[in-house]
Amino acid sequence: MKTNLYLKTGIMTGIIRVIKAGIFSDLNNLKVYSILDKEYSDFFGFTQEEVKKALEDFNIEYELPEVKSWYDGYKFGNSEVYNPWSILNFLQHKELEAYWVKTSSNFLIKEALKNVNLDVKESLENLFNGENVEEVITGNSDLSSLLSYHDIWELLLFSGYLTIDKKIDKKLYSLRLPNREIKELFKKEE
Repeated sequence: MKTNLYLKTGIMTGIIRVIKAGIFSDLNNLKVYSILDKEYSDFFGFTQEEVKKALEDFNIEYELPEVKSWYDGYKFGNSEVYNPWSILNFLQHKELEAYWVKTSSNFLIKEALKNVNLDVKESLENLFNGENVEEVITGNSDLSSLLSYHDIWELLLFSGYLTIDKKIDKKLYSLRLPNREIKELFKKEE
């Protein structure tokens, strides 16, 4: 990007940092904003006001409570937002379904969950039962180290399968399943 005369600024999006993996060795002036940061946090999804307005525009504002239970619940920085892909699909199809989780095979998640230890399995069971789990989240995980104990939680958080309920300490967070869409996915996987 640095050598492109026609590009002044660019935005890259993703869920897991790949910088340390070595494929962007010339990309050394990158500023990263993650779901842990307050900056731009309301741009990671649709806000309550945006969803309410969209439902009104489609004359289906009565669906707000159900739409909220299915697609809301993601906490990024100081903002709580809805999954944009699922909202757009709901507006198009007018059916409450698990749209976002159908966009991939969830292969990386499935592989990572196959190799977890008993502590992780117990914590996952607690999540499925509606409880929160407390885990250290550094925001520094990358593709080269996704299968360590703490990195599995970062993978689940940063890829949207978990969300932050609250920050407990500098790097300690209370995590939960964000909404019904994700709960339905894990029900199918059991």
